[in-house]
Amino acid sequence: MAHKVFVSYHHENDQKKADHLRNTYGADNTLIDRSLDEAYDGTDDEILAAIRTNHLKDSTVTIVLIGSETAKRKWVDWEIYASLRPYGSRSRNGLLGIYLDSSYEAPARLQDNINSGYAVTMDWKNISWQLESKIQAAYDNRGKSELVRNSRKRRERNS
Repeated sequence: MAHKVFVSYHHENDQKKADHLRNTYGADNTLIDRSLDEAYDGTDDEILAAIRTNHLKDSTVTIVLIGSETAKRKWVDWEIYASLRPYGSRSRNGLLGIYLDSSYEAPARLQDNINSGYAVTMDWKNISWQLESKIQAAYDNRGKSELVRNSRKRRERNS
């Protein structure tokens, strides 16, 4: 895998999947698990700056593990929001949503970008043969700024 990938997910429910993803496919630290936990404090601007500089850092693609509670999580939404915003010399991240089960609902901001064609999706069951090509497709979409949908209000709390 040639790209640094940030993984966003619901920690309590989907940690085992995130660990499997990182341990199986994250050779040479290409899969980054620096996602926010629930204890993050600060103003909105401070939190967004921290997400960009401390968490997304040098990643070029954001994977969102779509589990049963992912769509309800504030920090997942904020990580997607920050992933879609270029800042400084850094461009936006590509987006890849991985459905852990096909019945799970994607976070609204991710769904907006799936609908526009910016975000790429796949099913967890296909990870062994699709992950690399889907990460590349998400990376390639970074140049399609006209497809990015990021105007939705950020989540204020978990539901």
